[in-house]
Amino acid sequence: MNREYHLSFCKICKNRKSSLKEGLICNLTEKIADFEKDCTNFQADRLELKKLKKHFEAEIKDNYATTKFESFFSEREFEKPEKSQNRKFLSKEKTHGLEFKKDKNYDKQILIMLGIIILILIYGNYKNNFSWDLNSANIIGVLIMLVLSIYFFYKAYYHKYKTVITIDENGIHQKEKTVFWNNILDYGIIRGKGDNSMEKKIIIGTISSGIQKIDISELNVTPDEFIEIIQLNKKTFYNTV
Repeated sequence: MNREYHLSFCKICKNRKSSLKEGLICNLTEKIADFEKDCTNFQADRLELKKLKKHFEAEIKDNYATTKFESFFSEREFEKPEKSQNRKFLSKEKTHGLEFKKDKNYDKQILIMLGIIILILIYGNYKNNFSWDLNSANIIGVLIMLVLSIYFFYKAYYHKYKTVITIDENGIHQKEKTVFWNNILDYGIIRGKGDNSMEKKIIIGTISSGIQKIDISELNVTPDEFIEIIQLNKKTFYNTV
């Protein structure tokens, strides 16, 4: 495990100690952490946990609308989700191995729009008795739309998008970055409004590295599904705060 994983324990452990040379070390061993999964000497510092959680809540309140009144004047609002009632996943094990990619429904929606435009152009050509060759701007438009339709048909049904996020027993993996389950202190959803209505981000307050944002706006997972994954996997001993 890397240093960030270790710090998710050390930063809220009663046995932590600051070192000018090595940063945060263990007061019992006088060394930096080197355990694999769990530290046998770990003792949760409830006061430090509360302090970190309050800092997360204050930062959210400063940057996002958190009440219905504030949401009227904001382009984005923060939602603190409750425990999911309509569960998609039966257990945390069912979430391990999940991969999230760009949602092909966006390509399918564009394909439908192109089909509608083609029908409108053809109807307009028929209604106005325009020629059915390249002298008609409508026919040229139809040909352009057909080319675009072939492109988006390929993307919607045959193209394989790269995996953006993977889920496993250790945490959430995105490119070269990992948010470990035991590092998650708090979480919520940022939803865009107005011109930003398509924007959907998962915001996570971590113990070792502050607030982390995961943009799922174009991915094949809903905010509620992603939150359910977090709720199933998040380490329970932090929930006592």
